[in-house]
Amino acid sequence: MRLDELQGRRFVVCGASRGLGRATAEELVSHGASVLVVSRNPDAAVAQLGPTATGIAADLASAEAADRIDSAVNDVFGGHLDGVLVNSGGPPAGRALEYTDAEWSGAFELLLAGPIRLLRLLAPLMSAGSVVFITSSSVRQPIEGLDSSNVLRPAVAALVKVLARELAPTVRVNSLAPGRFDTDRVRELDAGRAQALDITPQIARERAEAAIPLGRYGEPVELARVAAFLLSSASSYVNGSALQVDGGSVTAVP
Repeated sequence: MRLDELQGRRFVVCGASRGLGRATAEELVSHGASVLVVSRNPDAAVAQLGPTATGIAADLASAEAADRIDSAVNDVFGGHLDGVLVNSGGPPAGRALEYTDAEWSGAFELLLAGPIRLLRLLAPLMSAGSVVFITSSSVRQPIEGLDSSNVLRPAVAALVKVLARELAPTVRVNSLAPGRFDTDRVRELDAGRAQALDITPQIARERAEAAIPLGRYGEPVELARVAAFLLSSASSYVNGSALQVDGGSVTAVP
């Protein structure tokens, strides 16, 4: 798929040093877009993405991250922006009553407060833009052992609905709910489950894949293509949508 609408466009991509964020940055660059890579350690990703990528070291959960990213957008893009991918590594695994107050607070800052602070500053820079949140299949169906995500990701999905109304018609806001993709994050989760069940990580993966109708984990580029579509003007009448990209894993209705 060729998205000519992305040629020359300017995007902020959060969590872009690896995984789904990295794949999305690569996809945008491949279509001629310029990308501001937001990550705690962006240098390696920027070097591999090439001359249309610039990095800013920032942790989305920190109070000062939004201001730093906003300053970088002004420096790199002259204060003009076409879209934002809101994405971060997931909060730690755990069970609801076993998290400390600090862990709950940290998850809230990462998934909700940080993105809100960021979009307060970046939304006014877009005259006809698109925001895409990467959430999780946990917005529809809880994932065992990821309770902070199970609780807060649905709140992110609600935030998307709110912003889709508040920022329209200038900015469209949508979300993607990925299932299990072959990323470092999912491999780490598989390793944790394997240890708890006293099985190998490969067996843990095979069991997880058996529950996916398509029979496999997704490749990051398969989500990145959908994200690029939503960030482009090719999706100009898509707003407030939550799109599952999970191989059919979520069985909840509607």
